[in-house]
Amino acid sequence: MPGDEEIPELPFEETFGLISFIQPHWWDENQDALNEAMKVAEWLDFHIERRRAGEADSDRPVQRLTLTVEEAAKALGISRAFAYEAVANGDIPCIRIGRRILVPKAALEKMINGSSSNDPRG
Repeated sequence: MPGDEEIPELPFEETFGLISFIQPHWWDENQDALNEAMKVAEWLDFHIERRRAGEADSDRPVQRLTLTVEEAAKALGISRAFAYEAVANGDIPCIRIGRRILVPKAALEKMINGSSSNDPRG
């Protein structure tokens, strides 16, 4: 059943509260992505901890700030397995909140923009 899979052990993991950062050196080099990820974590903590059953804010559409690894794989045009491998290797920046591994959109965009500017082919 989806969601019942074992979460892979991720190398170079540092945990701060409920959040685990994979490949912390990448986050150190990309402070704006780190700040955005921390905002996501603070928002999730504030809203999830204070949410009550039946409560919903239907006036505003939810603007997601993160992608699942599967969604990131689709966005990048790679397989799910390769995306999880890239996360484990630190090639895709991610955060872990509880059992969930999430890819902040800002970090993914920064990674893509940074890698394309380093490509000598343009």
